[in-house]
Amino acid sequence: MINIEKLLESKRVEVTFIDVEVNKEFVKEFRQNHHLTQVALANVLGVTKKTIEKWEQGTNKVGGSSAVLLKLLSENPELLSQLYHVKVGVTGKPTNNDYKAVSTKVISTPATNKPFSISKLPLVAVI
Repeated sequence: MINIEKLLESKRVEVTFIDVEVNKEFVKEFRQNHHLTQVALANVLGVTKKTIEKWEQGTNKVGGSSAVLLKLLSENPELLSQLYHVKVGVTGKPTNNDYKAVSTKVISTPATNKPFSISKLPLVAVI
């Protein structure tokens, strides 16, 4: 925990950020290991599908907060379930829970024609 009083009294403060190296293989393996489409990963990270494509092709370098978030999610996979939530077999309106949904979409599965809700982020899943 940061001692605010001590921080305010100091003349010099040094803040260190983690430096992570995330390459195209890391992004693709992360996405595949967590069964995410490029669109789903883009939604989780707050970037576009095109950005994910360029990272995986090695055209663009992964940096900044996206690289840090990918590394943290890789080391702590349980955090991924806190970023999005998928409910299958839901009928009616979405219920309230601990998370405030960014958006909610209800679609029907082709095989069963039963609706299911994709909450928190507009993900693309193969079911």
